[in-house]
Amino acid sequence: MTSPSHDSTTERPDRRGTNLPRVAGYNQVLVLDLIRRFPGTSRSDLVRRTGLTMQTLSNICHRLAASGLIRESGRVRSGMGAPRIVYEVSPTGRYSIGLHIDPARLSFVLLDLAGDSVHSLTVPTPAAPGPSHVLDLITEQTGILLEESGVSVERITAIGVATPGPLDIEHGSVVGPPLLPGWGNVRLRDELEQRLSVNVVVEKDSTAAAIGEIWKAPRDSENLAFIYLGSGVSAGLVLDGTVLRGSGRAAGRLSHLGNIGHLTADPDGEPCPCGGRGCVSVASLPARIVEIAIERGALPVGIDTQDARAVETALVSLSQYAEHDSDSVAAEILENAARGFARVGMQLANLLDLDSIVFGGPQWPAFASACLRIAPALVNEQYVARSDHEVDVRGTAIGGHVGAVGAASLAMSETMFDAPAQLYLR
Repeated sequence: MTSPSHDSTTERPDRRGTNLPRVAGYNQVLVLDLIRRFPGTSRSDLVRRTGLTMQTLSNICHRLAASGLIRESGRVRSGMGAPRIVYEVSPTGRYSIGLHIDPARLSFVLLDLAGDSVHSLTVPTPAAPGPSHVLDLITEQTGILLEESGVSVERITAIGVATPGPLDIEHGSVVGPPLLPGWGNVRLRDELEQRLSVNVVVEKDSTAAAIGEIWKAPRDSENLAFIYLGSGVSAGLVLDGTVLRGSGRAAGRLSHLGNIGHLTADPDGEPCPCGGRGCVSVASLPARIVEIAIERGALPVGIDTQDARAVETALVSLSQYAEHDSDSVAAEILENAARGFARVGMQLANLLDLDSIVFGGPQWPAFASACLRIAPALVNEQYVARSDHEVDVRGTAIGGHVGAVGAASLAMSETMFDAPAQLYLR
């Protein structure tokens, strides 16, 4: 079996269109996605990429333009002929909403058709156990998001929801998330569709973050792990430009892909109930790092490490102490955490032959300085294929809203750009 290519300029063959009238919907979505991915595309370019006839492409572009989904972005001259019209998506053609449910906060993002964030807002997650207060707040804040942005709900294609797992993705349900007390089996998709009258898609937060990372500038050969640092620690995986989702989409199966709690962060760390030592779940969860800081006097006693908001505030203080004094206990604790995250990234890179390790999530800012200083060298020192290529270790380019942006990107992808899902031959 050959390993994935690591040349970022290498592309898999484009999906091909068909000239059969009964799959016109498939062709239209395919063309729209190509114009999104390659702004400044001409009809001649589309003929080459899809195999469709020029007449078919002309008809599709006319329909997309009439629907307000694409627009002419100029003309380019090539050879002796007349200048060619080139296209780009019309950003205001459609919108999607991304919602990230974190135990500490709810983040909302409004994304346009071009993949740009138009408006965002963040509110604390209600402390009361159970989902009812959270659902009420989501309903309220979604209305505020649309009102402040001036976008009508009729222009929303779907709402994407990123949430801690485990998930029953087939039914859009959150099933007993350990960091959301009082949440049993919550049919999140059905609840929100009933409240908001908009299609809803539900995904794990780490997977949504990986989607957000590759959505705006996709590369077909991308192989990356997104190490998501929130109230918990998990990973979203992308191989050959495709986000992996595991067996959680099968009937009766919960999605556990991305659960890295039992990868080794500290080989000399505490024993784990799984039989290992120094697993992420006992050594590197944000709450555990705060507990270590309290035990070593770097943070004051009395911090409730069961409270996600209190943990987030404590980590901010810890990073400020470390920044002020690079020789402090706080700095040492964050550097040890960075080594743990680097070891996890190295294990994923060795297992999956990755091009990139990307860090992000709500708690990422507290660890960013130490991780970016320590992790790139440590990952590549222990990467078994380093003679072939290095692993690019970086922080997310999206920022703190990466979960919400990823959820909105997923919603837009599945409703506007998912060409294979539009193809039904009977």
